[in-house]
Amino acid sequence: MATMQDRMAFCTFGMFIIDQIEYLNASRAPVQKILGGAGTYAALGARLAAGRKNSHAVSWIVDMGSDFPSEFRALIDTWRTSCIFRLDMGRLSTTAWNGYGPNEFRAFKYLTPKLRLDEDSLSDEQALAESFHMVCSPERCVSIIRGILARRKKLGPDEPRPVFVWEPVPDQCTPRELEKVLEAIEHVDVISPNADEFAALFTGSPEQDSKQKMVEKLLGRSEEKPSDTLLVIREGAQGCTAYQRSETLLHLKASHQSAENVVDPTGGGNTFLGALAVALTDRVLPSEQYLVESGFVGDSRLQRVLLALVHATVAAGYAIEQVGMPTLTDVEQDAWNGHAYQKRFTSYLAREKSYIADQLKQWQSIKP
Repeated sequence: MATMQDRMAFCTFGMFIIDQIEYLNASRAPVQKILGGAGTYAALGARLAAGRKNSHAVSWIVDMGSDFPSEFRALIDTWRTSCIFRLDMGRLSTTAWNGYGPNEFRAFKYLTPKLRLDEDSLSDEQALAESFHMVCSPERCVSIIRGILARRKKLGPDEPRPVFVWEPVPDQCTPRELEKVLEAIEHVDVISPNADEFAALFTGSPEQDSKQKMVEKLLGRSEEKPSDTLLVIREGAQGCTAYQRSETLLHLKASHQSAENVVDPTGGGNTFLGALAVALTDRVLPSEQYLVESGFVGDSRLQRVLLALVHATVAAGYAIEQVGMPTLTDVEQDAWNGHAYQKRFTSYLAREKSYIADQLKQWQSIKP
């Protein structure tokens, strides 16, 4: 059995998709054949946070149909991840249409049949990864987790529990699905809807007018035993906010503070969560030790959450700077779009140091 350091740090159940993008009610021309999909962007986020040194510890699956563009594989190979390519000449690659309109409107539909992944899709090495990313319904989330834990038990009875990061699908974020979401929360380490998805769960409910009450409903299902699951609400240009045991832990501002730097929001959330997942395993650069050395004082729980949120925030910034994927412009420096990842990470912390430090101090002062 491989040591933890030799293991995969990350694996995603998200799919590879070829995207078509159309900008509704706008003068921008549509874009065809874009490398995309929740799995692809999540792998990108994990790769950015893991760094060149740990790129091999990022694993994912690309299902290639008869129409799969060869240039896509060449691009993915530059990332140096442990990507498994599966070719099926009897089908087309999963393709989807994305429509964007005013006021952050987005429409989505599949143009070819999708090929979903589950625990049986993974190799033994992938099944033993330290963290997993899922974007699915509540029932599917629970099923995948149970399947992964069962596989790991067969592979080794003493296998430690991995980190499970769950991204609920938007059309399942409804009041009708709330009870199922509450059940799924008991199985995951992180749940991360965006702000609209979070609010949609409580449409028409008594909690609707109070964000704190909605958080308490989601994380405080049992007053005797509140959930330890981390809730991270992705808030777009306003950044993200993390909650645990119904308490606000941290708010981080977005990486880009100017709308001019945001070209296409596609995949930003998936990239955020891929980076978050791998950062919770400590297989990232910069690491938690960097926060300590830089004077960010907090207990171990806050330190780990802060590290993961900063990696997630910085990684997401790369995903939305262009249509499609960022370009790896310097392999040695691990620079994407001309900006070295570690430098952007440290620059973000320098920019936000006072804002973050004030929150850490406030948390320390009220901690029992």
